[in-house]
Amino acid sequence: MKLHLSWAACGLLLVLSLAACGGADTLILPDASEVTAVRVTAGGAVTLHRDPAWIQSFLTEAAEAAPTGRESAQDAPGQPGAVRVELGTGDSPGWSVLYVYQTEDGCCLEQPYEGIWQGDDALWTQLAADTPPEGRNAS
Repeated sequence: MKLHLSWAACGLLLVLSLAACGGADTLILPDASEVTAVRVTAGGAVTLHRDPAWIQSFLTEAAEAAPTGRESAQDAPGQPGAVRVELGTGDSPGWSVLYVYQTEDGCCLEQPYEGIWQGDDALWTQLAADTPPEGRNAS
């Protein structure tokens, strides 16, 4: 009986550890109605967006990103030219962070410790308007 319980416990641990590997299926984004500001940091430039239409457009594009199954195991990606996007919610904003960058595969969104998603190039185009040339990858 103890042997069966030991094997069951080992199997359960294996399943749980495998389930924790890889990225999340869904990008964790607040509702657009909760976001009061979006702070975009590219290179040394910081832009603060408070326009609800811009916020809605950005969140809509980000929500359409598809999971890659790759994991994010650090506070910030090592990808050159990554743009830091902070989503502020509430009167005294609490900020959630994600990074957007270009790779040879296109536009990627990385949420620290949650995963990496493949976004549409329209998302990068929207952010590139805020990005100084030194913060962009040549493509």
